[in-house]
Amino acid sequence: MIKRLLLVCLLCFPVCRLNAQEITVKRERVFTGTGLYGYMNGGAEQFLEYGVTKLTAYDLEYEGEEYALEIYEMPTPEDAYGIYSLHVFRCQRADTLGCIDCLSTYQLQTVCGSQYVSLVFPSGSKKARKQAEDVLRHFLSLSGEESEKIEFPDAFQSLSPKSGKLKFLRGKIGLSEVSFSLYHLLEGIQYSGVWFIEEDDQYRAIICLEDPDQLETLRSKLPSEQICDTGTLFLEYVGKEDENDSESDGLFGF
Repeated sequence: MIKRLLLVCLLCFPVCRLNAQEITVKRERVFTGTGLYGYMNGGAEQFLEYGVTKLTAYDLEYEGEEYALEIYEMPTPEDAYGIYSLHVFRCQRADTLGCIDCLSTYQLQTVCGSQYVSLVFPSGSKKARKQAEDVLRHFLSLSGEESEKIEFPDAFQSLSPKSGKLKFLRGKIGLSEVSFSLYHLLEGIQYSGVWFIEEDDQYRAIICLEDPDQLETLRSKLPSEQICDTGTLFLEYVGKEDENDSESDGLFGF
């Protein structure tokens, strides 16, 4: 079911080493594990669900513009894409030149190897957006990360752009943010990840399971007409949100 898609980060962001005089690092901080709680005002649990191992945060100034750069080290490219997929929206430009990226008014985000990278520019000016790519090129070239390999399901290989549409979910927090019916469906099921996309008034999900026995358990919970495809360790189905589900039925039951 799964094919390996090779995405070259530096195809989007060719090496660009800025002179020390051109870019000012006003502050650099490193956080690991639960240390994220000291940096984030809420939201750390979401990153920890994807297994974040390290965050390096920079406050930068370049050509008169302020930037906040965050580089999250994740266990796998899929985890990097997963946390990225929950944070991109209103992309003015997405997945250019075959890479995974999203440019919005105040932010440029990308996935590079096992890194999720976010660059925020508070001014939102045209100049800041244009320069953002130079700043990102500089730091990606310093990281030594030249390529990323994300295993996308066959069913979503041709989807373009993927950013802003296709999500990858690792656990209950991510599930509860995108679909309560899917969250409830997977209660008691051991799964390693879920690929999810909304399609008109329904959604399509590919659930990656941890062992074959879980496949039969999951199959027994679904009407046969909703199941699109199955394999040894995955099930693809189409579903709709239950009208009885609401945000008040979240993780804590109220």
